Amino acid sequence: MDPKKRELIIQATAIYLKYGIKSVTMDEMARQLGISKKTLYTYVADKNELVEQCVLLEHEGEVCKIGDINKQNENAIDEILAISRFVAGELKKIHPSIFFDLAKYHPNALKIMNSHKRDFVRGCVIDNLQRGIKQGLYRSGLNVEVVATIYLATIDHIMLGDLFPQSDTSLDTIYKEFFRYHIKGIASASGLEYLHELIKNDENF
Repeated sequence: MDPKKRELIIQATAIYLKYGIKSVTMDEMARQLGISKKTLYTYVADKNELVEQCVLLEHEGEVCKIGDINKQNENAIDEILAISRFVAGELKKIHPSIFFDLAKYHPNALKIMNSHKRDFVRGCVIDNLQRGIKQGLYRSGLNVEVVATIYLATIDHIMLGDLFPQSDTSLDTIYKEFFRYHIKGIASASGLEYLHELIKNDENF
């Protein structure tokens, strides 16, 4: 991607994350970016393409970040804790209407997101589960495919607001509670002992 376009997409993503998608018209986006709308349209054909480019760039960053986490953490519990902290931090930045806006107004961008979850995110969840079982940190009898499906389905409902409609609770708080529920459900006795030692002085867990 052209460096100038990449920088524009990065800035546009930050604007959507802060204000939501529906509320930011292309006129407003151009104003926020400090460029003319004509210039904006030299980079993208319309708002749909801009949103799709923002989604793709977010996915690229996520793949890089989780790849770094995987390299730094061979232990499955260390890895999933690091990933959960990364996800919770990202959710803090997101306007609560983002996922609703994608579902209602930008179906192709939502398809891109769902494809990313189905392929990359599901693969990460399965890899972590298999690693944890092999290391004795997760229960040996886990049905990896079923657990991964439940995990992703719950994440979907959290993001779309189905589980907590009109809730005052932030997405990152809801995600943290779900993560605690998830990790304590899959950990073995030794995994729970390791987890307890790891988080006993961690106020963020």
